[in-house]
Amino acid sequence: MSANRRALLARVLAQGARIDGEPVDVPGSLFHTLTHRLSRAQVKAGDVVVLSGLQGRELLLANLAAWQMDTVPMVLPSTSADTDAFPNACRITCDLDVTPRREGGDVPVGLDDTAVLHLSSGSTDRPKIARRSAASVILDAEGYRAGLALVPDDRVAVPVPLTHSFGWGVAFAALLSGCDIDPVPLIRAGTVARKADQGAVSVLALTAPLARLLVRTPRQGEAVLRAAMAGAGSVSDELNAAFQTRFGLPLLRGYGCSETGGTLFGESGLGRPVHGVEILSPPPGHQGELVLRLAAPIEGYLGGLGEPVHEWRTGDLVQHNGDGDLQFVERIRGPLRLNGRFIRADIAEQALRSVPGVTDVFLFVLPRSTTPETEDLYAVVEGNAKRDALLAALADHRSQVPSPRLMMVDTLPRTAVGKPDRRAMEAAVQQEASLRAECDALVSHRLVQTLTALGLDAPDPQDFTGDSELRTRDLALFGLSSLDWIALATAIEQEIGAEIPDGTLVTPEQRCVAGWGEAVFAARATAAGPQRP
Repeated sequence: MSANRRALLARVLAQGARIDGEPVDVPGSLFHTLTHRLSRAQVKAGDVVVLSGLQGRELLLANLAAWQMDTVPMVLPSTSADTDAFPNACRITCDLDVTPRREGGDVPVGLDDTAVLHLSSGSTDRPKIARRSAASVILDAEGYRAGLALVPDDRVAVPVPLTHSFGWGVAFAALLSGCDIDPVPLIRAGTVARKADQGAVSVLALTAPLARLLVRTPRQGEAVLRAAMAGAGSVSDELNAAFQTRFGLPLLRGYGCSETGGTLFGESGLGRPVHGVEILSPPPGHQGELVLRLAAPIEGYLGGLGEPVHEWRTGDLVQHNGDGDLQFVERIRGPLRLNGRFIRADIAEQALRSVPGVTDVFLFVLPRSTTPETEDLYAVVEGNAKRDALLAALADHRSQVPSPRLMMVDTLPRTAVGKPDRRAMEAAVQQEASLRAECDALVSHRLVQTLTALGLDAPDPQDFTGDSELRTRDLALFGLSSLDWIALATAIEQEIGAEIPDGTLVTPEQRCVAGWGEAVFAARATAAGPQRP
């Protein structure tokens, strides 16, 4: 179906590339074993082969075996990050078993020129499946080859996740340059540092968080790396200076994305365009969204309509300095849609960031688990700000944007390459929603017990779950006197081991199952301290 995938493999084999010192194409190698297993699984040209949870050497060889069979590898970070896009696809699992394509699985269309499928980072939205053409892979590889001055004598260590487009791109740049690649995943920072100090590797590809770990390691030899780079995130001047002090050379910088591969490379900031990449916007001396034109076509996302394009809006706000360097300013968040309407989430984000003690904020929308047709806005807030201060800041803007549900954390969860981990935040929010439901259930159960003991009409406790009128009805309307609801509050406080604020007792809008449930949750959260998703 496509000569391009096999042509990529042919280029790797012709260069004599090695993985952990062993040539790829030797009799009895894992490359041949996986190719044979894919053949026995009866994959066809153009099929998608899911590489599920593979790492390091196994992932690279499985990718090459997929190209040998003219199939399209789809690289997944782990089995838990699987996608429903290809439920019937052939799979190579982490134990190197090959699961044949299930009956009824349709062969995807429109992948004739696609060399690999990657998940986007998902830092601003749910991860999408990005399609990369063979021409894009070659452009990516050429950028890294030129920027790192790769030669066949180099041994390139890539201890970053190869399931991410940055690690994958550097690894295949090394293979297409005929280098020897060390793809062992990071286990201990000291092990990676020792390889550099003892001359076991000449080139090192890192992320900024990994570089931070390496600068703290003791010296274990006198060798000096020929080149080192940090991608998939910004590098501070302080970190660069610390790396140069520890390893004797500065960190080169790289910039790119899952949809395009590496596009910028240099000694500072985000770098400068590699060969085949042109900056369309902003012009030198200005700030704006980074817009690029690439020589290789950008295929976009799986299922996307339209032909491949050559212009790419990165979604990153940058400063284009007069000397040609680009400096990252911030990620441009697109408008959020809540229950069918676009909202000014930026207003809520700015209000939260203005509160002392807030160091980062991430907003997103999630459907409710019990009623998915209804969505809620959430804000994960990093730092040590007071909840009351956050609520007060949001209250000033209620006429402009709905107030988000707050989750306070010590540190915003991030992926292995330093980007906000939306999956982890969604999981934490869903766990919090479950805890909120428990708090509501506790209040409604205690209320029903009290009403029954007083001989008053009592709904079923489960009725409060789906009846918003019941959940927000003033306790006085159930027939309770002030002494009754104070006694009820005391019983709840004794059960949770924390106090319910007095305002919740006397304010009619809060004196209800919903209000008391929120108060119980807040009391428990205060007692437990900030959450750590």
